Amino acid sequence: MKTRHAVAALLAGSVAIAASAIAIATAAPAPAAPAAPAGGGLQILDFKPAFDDLMTMLVQPRHTKLWIAAQQQNWQLAGFQLNEMGSALRRVGQTIPKYRNISVEATVSSIFTPKIQAVAGAIAAKNQQQFNAAYGELTNACNLCHEAMEHPFLVIKVPDASAANAYPDQDFRPIAAAPAK
Repeated sequence: MKTRHAVAALLAGSVAIAASAIAIATAAPAPAAPAAPAGGGLQILDFKPAFDDLMTMLVQPRHTKLWIAAQQQNWQLAGFQLNEMGSALRRVGQTIPKYRNISVEATVSSIFTPKIQAVAGAIAAKNQQQFNAAYGELTNACNLCHEAMEHPFLVIKVPDASAANAYPDQDFRPIAAAPAK
């Protein structure tokens, strides 16, 4: 009796294995992966960032990094971040020329140009008090622009002491003060 059960179990197992092998062999092949671009180069995706995406990606981080660098009196890095922020604002205006029938480029230019110049002067002078005042005015300009673009609920502020924690992988101190590698 035990032998008959063992043979039946062995036969059932063999049939199951055979059925699985047949199913695998006759299954449709898996879809091929998309072909890599010619030459293995960069593939450009169809990504069209909106106005808010551009501001969050390009402008806001530079606004924060500008503040942190100046608080560390790394005037070279502060100047770099200010230049990057100004360039980012121009690119936003070129990418999104109109927002709700408002000329982004004209609005950004009229609101920010004098504020950026004031911050640049403070950086050139390496004057912390002058920088803090000019940066405060630049930050107010952000909020004026948001109001002009009908988004007064987007409020930007001068970063607090914890802002440096936003970029834990970057040393904002001047090179002479940075630890040796």
